Amino acid sequence: MAAAVAAVLAAAGGGTALAMEKTVRLDANGEQSEVRTFGDSVQDVLDSAGIELGEHDVVAPSPDTTLSAGDHVVVRSPRELTVDLDGHELAHRVHAATLGEALGQIGLDPEGVELSLAHDAAIPEGGLEVSAQRAPRMVVMYDTVRSETRTTGETVADVLSAAGVETGEHDIVSPEPDEPAEPDMVVRVLPALGTPETEEVVIEAETVERENPDLPEGEREVVTEPEDGLKEVTTLRVLRHGEEAEHELSEKVVTEPVEGLVEIGTKVEEEPDPDEASGEASGLNWAGLAQCESGGNASAVNSAGGYYGLYQFSPSTWASVGGSGLPSEASPAEQTQRAQQLYDTVGGNWQSQWPHCGVHLFD
Repeated sequence: MAAAVAAVLAAAGGGTALAMEKTVRLDANGEQSEVRTFGDSVQDVLDSAGIELGEHDVVAPSPDTTLSAGDHVVVRSPRELTVDLDGHELAHRVHAATLGEALGQIGLDPEGVELSLAHDAAIPEGGLEVSAQRAPRMVVMYDTVRSETRTTGETVADVLSAAGVETGEHDIVSPEPDEPAEPDMVVRVLPALGTPETEEVVIEAETVERENPDLPEGEREVVTEPEDGLKEVTTLRVLRHGEEAEHELSEKVVTEPVEGLVEIGTKVEEEPDPDEASGEASGLNWAGLAQCESGGNASAVNSAGGYYGLYQFSPSTWASVGGSGLPSEASPAEQTQRAQQLYDTVGGNWQSQWPHCGVHLFD
């Protein structure tokens, strides 16, 4: 008990005796006063103040201690303190003037309990009754090191402080220090092994395909070329599960990627029926014309360039009668149907289309 009371004198210190009147501060069960005395010892101060120690009273420093001016003497008489802790009533005899002063004597951490009275509540001679609840339990995981504490603190920072865990500037704390504390919460700390680093990372653009019913089946047409984007990624090397690891802190998109678009043709070309040509055109010798123009080769290409297929269509003439792509890529039936259509379109003026071989239409 004397040691507990002596803690109150930590800031005072001792001194040397002087053979003159001196002033000493006296704290008698919380009542503060200044005592003037010519005596040299604590007992002389008590005598000057008219204080007679009871059998169970404690004083610090001890009565035979020599004092100097400005020294501090503390006297504490026993007081009854009853604490209802989490529903269990415990009676204590303490040498304390206030509730906060008594907590250490009965083994309660001031930060670890919630009290019905303030810490500066006085303990009268007749004793004091107070109810208390243990503060919520908290756990701090500093990587793999586990610390358990109880605290009435309101934030995660209070939990760290109660557990005696100091974090560095770049340590990762989850939940963040300013988040509210909650009962039984686990606070995790990833110790930083360096400083954050930011680098640019390419965002690869995707390409999607879309059907186009107006495009011939199987043909692909690029509508939009894909363009990659760019983002800034900030990372930090940390200690995780006892090993060095990379932790991503943030990601910021600098340039959004542009999605590519390709259209896929689904239009099915109907196979032309050569019998659907006009009566006059269908009755002509188209095989003879083809033999003369291309040797009867439906995929023939004129070495001079510009003419294709059985009837050596130019691309522009082929398109004028509804053909698509190159004539040499169409079936023989379609080439013949388009040739007959051309014959009808020019009104039978075969000389304008096949000036050299057209005569064979009439063989």
